[in-house]
Amino acid sequence: MNRKLRKVIFIVIIFSMTASLVGMSSPALASSGTFQTTADVNMRSEPSTESSVVTIVYTGTNVEVFDHNPAGWSRVRTGNFSGFIRSDFLRFPISNSSAAFRTTSGVNLRSAASTDSSILRTVVAGTSVDVLEHNPAGWSKVKINDSNGFIRSDFLTRGGDGSASSGAAASTASSNTPETLRTTTVVNMRSGASMENSVVKTLPRGTSVEVVEAGSNGWSSVRHDGSSGFIRSDLLTDGSGASQAAPSTLRTNTVANLRSSPSADSRLIRSIAAGTSVEVIEQRTDGWTSVKHNGTDGFIRSDLLSPTGATSSAAPIANLRTLTGVNFRTGPSTNDSVIRLLPVNTSVDVLENLSNGWSQIRHSGTVGFIKSEFLGNEAKVIELIDWDSAKSIVPTGVNLNVVDVRTGITFQLRGFSKSGHMDVEPPTQADTDAILRTRNGVWAWKPRPVWVTVGERTFAASLNGMPHDVSTIRDNGMNGHLCLHFNNTVTNSKTYQRDLNNAVVEAYNARPQ
Repeated sequence: MNRKLRKVIFIVIIFSMTASLVGMSSPALASSGTFQTTADVNMRSEPSTESSVVTIVYTGTNVEVFDHNPAGWSRVRTGNFSGFIRSDFLRFPISNSSAAFRTTSGVNLRSAASTDSSILRTVVAGTSVDVLEHNPAGWSKVKINDSNGFIRSDFLTRGGDGSASSGAAASTASSNTPETLRTTTVVNMRSGASMENSVVKTLPRGTSVEVVEAGSNGWSSVRHDGSSGFIRSDLLTDGSGASQAAPSTLRTNTVANLRSSPSADSRLIRSIAAGTSVEVIEQRTDGWTSVKHNGTDGFIRSDLLSPTGATSSAAPIANLRTLTGVNFRTGPSTNDSVIRLLPVNTSVDVLENLSNGWSQIRHSGTVGFIKSEFLGNEAKVIELIDWDSAKSIVPTGVNLNVVDVRTGITFQLRGFSKSGHMDVEPPTQADTDAILRTRNGVWAWKPRPVWVTVGERTFAASLNGMPHDVSTIRDNGMNGHLCLHFNNTVTNSKTYQRDLNNAVVEAYNARPQ
């Protein structure tokens, strides 16, 4: 072998060894995912437009990304070609995006890639989204359920639990430092930008939160202690004194109803006495305040609360009169104690009509409850008729509405026989119980004044209270029947007949006038 040939072989061996060593000492770059090109783009030998073009990569081509710099260039490979492509020409392909991204915070889904565009919906932290077009340095076009829109890419992370940004999201988010504000009152952080969204947590007054985005809809996307959600923007302050901190406790300035939701039609939890302290959870914009009372959460009308427990009165919704003598009670139930008996034709201020047939009223500075059916604008017409006329008007076999004049307790009676008066029975156990309440639980012959309504007419009458003789209704809690009397009914006892007629006259004289 001549000297020239040996020299060539030596150079080849040295080159091969060097290449082998370089390959051993240079580990392969880890792939950061498969992207797609958004346009026809040049792959270059270096991350610069001044470098040579390796090849042209056409729109929609899948490329494997090894080193991704969202604000600059990405090192990629496709087929047998490797090089650099500008990152703004890359996106995650649709086929790889489904459920691959999650929101890192509560964020708005918008109609366009701008904070000035309309909000389509609010999305809670950790929500899976389908990314249709991903621009790590700006906005991503996404699909959530059936809604398409745009989310800022720094609020998206690929995989994970959505609790923190990673990769491109992290690098961009680090340049967006959230503003820190404080809550001006006890406030609910909610899962969405609406009072109807669920409560993530309740924050005390003065709590510092990071404001991720102040929306134009009156809500702010915030973070607190690892949790994300939304708080009404008017309940946040920068501490400059522009916002007046609301009290964390208030007092009822009248008897107030604690309700299950912010509506007068919702379930009544309990009635709270005037001057009672309640813990404020959230002061709402719809005229209601979310409160806690004795460990129970509920809602009270905001105009019934004051910081000092002052006696300022809520404006009445109506001024009505009692249509009969009626018990004025501490609560909306016949089981609640009686404040006083209001005579017929008493003027009262109605504060609220409850859905259970009761009204909250104010009389002589005191707030309480009476049954709504005993209130009206016009005086109730009560007729005084003799039994001879009543026999042809008052029917048997149908339920008659009856009011005990002295107590205002209502019940029904059903007649089955007419002679010198009408034999009647309570049709149900509830009616029997109501009659007994008018008599303090004791049956007695002594008659009581009542009003009996037949169609649109109401008559003065009297009712004895001692069950006797035959009965026609079973399971009504009473054995025997009672007697319903009208003016000038006939009985065997002149003395008892006088008592009966006196009770009829009392019922007539108690009519609204």
